[in-house]
Amino acid sequence: MGKIIKTEFLKLKRYSVIKAGIIMTVLSPLLSLFYSTANGGQTWTFDYFMQQVMISNCTLFFPIIIALIAGYIITREYTDDTMKNISTIPISYKQLLSGKLLVLLLLTICFSFIGCVLALVINVIAGFPGVHFGNLLNMFIRVTGANLGIYISVLPIILLFCCSVNNFLGGVALAFVYGYFGTFEGTLLNYYPIKASMILVDPTCGAEYGYTYHIFPAFITIVLTFLISVIILANKKKEPSTLTVTKKKKVVRKKGW
Repeated sequence: MGKIIKTEFLKLKRYSVIKAGIIMTVLSPLLSLFYSTANGGQTWTFDYFMQQVMISNCTLFFPIIIALIAGYIITREYTDDTMKNISTIPISYKQLLSGKLLVLLLLTICFSFIGCVLALVINVIAGFPGVHFGNLLNMFIRVTGANLGIYISVLPIILLFCCSVNNFLGGVALAFVYGYFGTFEGTLLNYYPIKASMILVDPTCGAEYGYTYHIFPAFITIVLTFLISVIILANKKKEPSTLTVTKKKKVVRKKGW
């Protein structure tokens, strides 16, 4: 498994989708800063700013980032027609897929760190009060924890849609809608995986709308989502079709009339 992960990281060097993931990671704290300038009735502190960054991550950006990168690194084996070469190596498709998902997990942590650093820089520039060492550590744990919850929440979509060349973009679109519904509030959202990811690290995420959430049902929701993903992975089969480019035959023109 270690060799698979190392190989996948070497492949990432030539994947432009990683740059797209970094750009979307940067957009999340910038969007939260825009909200702070637009909403003059709210007293913005470091804690509140980071809560808004976490909400933007979970509902707008990270579901798309995770689904997009996952679909890209999985389906490239088909679009580049390299799956037939990998088939000669004594590893199963499930092992290969598991290695790619572990790489995606590490990328989620890296993107979380990048987002936290940028959010800290923005906070310093904006001058939001309440920054100290304890808050910085708490910020990293909460943001990273919520993003890891989003990773687990999106896994079923990845395994059902983003492993297929034909359904890849549909899976990304579904991940966007999936994340968007996490912006809603209501007691039933304790059992919605996207919302549960935020509740686990911040049960007060709906306090300003008058809702109180609970950690236990959110935890059960994330655990069940992970188990469902494991079951899907255990029954996952290799995509039967590959994309091949057909060369057009050169037409030889006859001489004369």
